[in-house]
Amino acid sequence: MKRGLVVRRAACAVGVAALSGAVVVACSQAEEMKNTASSAVSAGASAASSAASAGASAASSAASAGASAVSSGASAASSAASSVVAGPSTSIDVPGVGTVALDEGTTAAYNKAGGAAALGLPSAQPEKVGDGTVTAFAHGSIYSSPQTGAHLVQGEILRVYLAHGGPQGQLGFPVADETETAGGPNASTGGWISEFQHGTITWLNQGDGTFKETITPK
Repeated sequence: MKRGLVVRRAACAVGVAALSGAVVVACSQAEEMKNTASSAVSAGASAASSAASAGASAASSAASAGASAVSSGASAASSAASSVVAGPSTSIDVPGVGTVALDEGTTAAYNKAGGAAALGLPSAQPEKVGDGTVTAFAHGSIYSSPQTGAHLVQGEILRVYLAHGGPQGQLGFPVADETETAGGPNASTGGWISEFQHGTITWLNQGDGTFKETITPK
């Protein structure tokens, strides 16, 4: 009986040892699985953070590129509206007309008259007239020839001048810029005057606020 009891106790001890070993193995495997899961979660979080950072960087770069493109476009549009090149001659880009090249004399007369602020932009390409040229602007025309130089004619005097044939008519090319005379248009007998090769055109106040042209041949 004692021998049998010893054997059973020994068997029981072996079983307990085996069970303890199994528990230890199971706990070790569980810890390893836990560590693996934790590493996977950490790697996933790191990947998500990197992706978010890359996305934010790409969005920032795209926004910066867009802002730069808008700024460049605005600058280009501003230059195209009126690209006047300083110097003896001038080139002006005009929508619907193209690049208008002004010669040295016309450029000087244009600037003297106040440029785009006073005359506006060219409304057509320069036109050859006799041995000279005429360049029409929004608020007047500049006539240029080798004998007379370049001079501005505008307003009602320009209308009368064209009605009488312009530079190829009885008056020829202007020899001076249009200017005020006799105290200017606010004076009772004042107004404007233009001198031409073969005569003078005046546009004068008649004393009652009405105006009338007078052509005086030379």
